[in-house]
Amino acid sequence: MNNIYDIIIIGGGPAGLTAGIYASRSKLKTLLIEKMGCGGQVVITDLIENYPGFPEGISGFELACKFEEQAKKFGLEIIIDEVTDISIAPSSNTKSLRPQIANIKRCQL
Repeated sequence: MNNIYDIIIIGGGPAGLTAGIYASRSKLKTLLIEKMGCGGQVVITDLIENYPGFPEGISGFELACKFEEQAKKFGLEIIIDEVTDISIAPSSNTKSLRPQIANIKRCQL
C-alpha cells in the first residue's frame, strides 16, 4: 500500500463514508480509518424506515454494507484501526499527517 494520500478520513460512519465517496469520485487518493467497522451507529439499528429509496425499510447493517460497497467501488481505501494521536510536521511544500495506528506510519498531505 502506497501511504501517500490526498485525503484521510477518520471515522467510518455515514458522514465519513459519504466524504470518502465524494473524494474518491473526484479521483483523489483517499483513505478512511475506522476503529470498529464501517457504518457507525447505524449498524446497530434494527430497522430504518425513514431513509429515502427504501420504502419497506432496511436494516442498519445492510445499509452500512451498501455505503461501504459504494465507497469502495470508487476506490476508497479502508483500514480498520484506531487513531490515537495525530501530529502535523511542518514542511516547506507539504503537510504531513502522522496518525498513530498500527497499519500506517506516515500519510503525506
